[in-house]
Amino acid sequence: MEKESKRFHIITYGCQMNQYDTGIISEILKNEGYIPVNNERDADIVILNTCAVREHAEKRVMGRIHSLGRLKKRKNIKIGVVGCMAKRLPELLEIPEVDFVAGPDAYRNLPVIIGREGVFEEGNPFEDYNEIWPLNEGISAYVSISRGCDNFCSYCIVPYVRGPLRSRPVDTILEEVEYLVAQGVKEIILLGQNVNEYNYKGVGFASLLGMVADIKGVEMLNFLTSHPKDIDYNMFMVMAEKKNMVRYLHLPVQAGNNRILKLMNRHYTVEEYRDTVRRLRSILPDVTLTTDLLVGFPGETEKEFMDTLALVEDIRFDHAFMFRFSPRPGTLAALMEDKLTDEEKIKRLRKLIDVQNRIIRERNKEMLGKSFRCIVMKPAKKGGYLCKTWTGKYIAVSENVNIGDVISVKVTHLRGNTPVGITQKDKEE
Repeated sequence: MEKESKRFHIITYGCQMNQYDTGIISEILKNEGYIPVNNERDADIVILNTCAVREHAEKRVMGRIHSLGRLKKRKNIKIGVVGCMAKRLPELLEIPEVDFVAGPDAYRNLPVIIGREGVFEEGNPFEDYNEIWPLNEGISAYVSISRGCDNFCSYCIVPYVRGPLRSRPVDTILEEVEYLVAQGVKEIILLGQNVNEYNYKGVGFASLLGMVADIKGVEMLNFLTSHPKDIDYNMFMVMAEKKNMVRYLHLPVQAGNNRILKLMNRHYTVEEYRDTVRRLRSILPDVTLTTDLLVGFPGETEKEFMDTLALVEDIRFDHAFMFRFSPRPGTLAALMEDKLTDEEKIKRLRKLIDVQNRIIRERNKEMLGKSFRCIVMKPAKKGGYLCKTWTGKYIAVSENVNIGDVISVKVTHLRGNTPVGITQKDKEE
């Protein structure tokens, strides 16, 4: 491929791990002389880094492929589909607009794949990209501590498309964090499909968390995502002891009924989940707790759905990512009898969203009149800036502040469900 045809643009769909992988792809291509550009109109190669967790995500990708096809008719560009959807659907190569397809473990070979065209590459199932560290442009950066998943929740496609769990060596994780801090990063977010399963030569997640927290320059430390069945309570102690740890935990419960949890292959009960939350809040009273909730699972009765609502009312999550069930071909749940109509699933989802949104507002009202130390993270969509507290919540400020500043903010009101505040300096003036 000639030098002038090496401009590339990546369009990312899906989770934080996909965002991190986009950085890996970019570093691999740049090391081979490829040049990143900010939009597909200026690119010679457009790569869609895809998600396969839900049908809606895949439909969005298909729509984007066809819209890029119109660009391709006007300009000689190459279109590649990579990531989870690519691994699940190698037949994407049959779409006329698509030139190459590669799974999440094949990124190292992308420079060769791009040159060959018309190929699907699955990649090495034990790939961990250890020595490839994505360069971060902001003050917050993700660091993957593991890849893959061995849990096989009955509704989830991730283990099939991302392969088996493999933990990265401790030293390479610490070196990557030190590298990012040297580049000006202030917040580190450790990533894994299930961080609690991290284990490298006897070093578990709680120990790794303490090591990262002790690195000079890490002002804020966070992690995603934990599985309730693998919670190590030593992790809560590290969160309480280290001043740079964000008192935030994302702990997906998925459902509030034991029969449904068993069908989901989650390996914990509602009672065990409640006990984990009780112990968490006893150690970290001001913790921000968020979750994932899935409604309309095959066979879910109205009463079982109401059990989920009751759990939400009782736990009072600070935020929740809520979805209705959509079968993923190849998973166990896709083989289960699903009698619920889409209309009923949507009705239940809307009811759940209404309840959770009310709780979010009530929880955020508790912040009114209180002051929080936070880091200015990024511009807010409606003007001003968003600051992140050490409890993991965002506060909007309209003052003239700088990204990366550590400031004290007093919450004065809510805009929708978003806390809005003023800096303590302006309050004194």
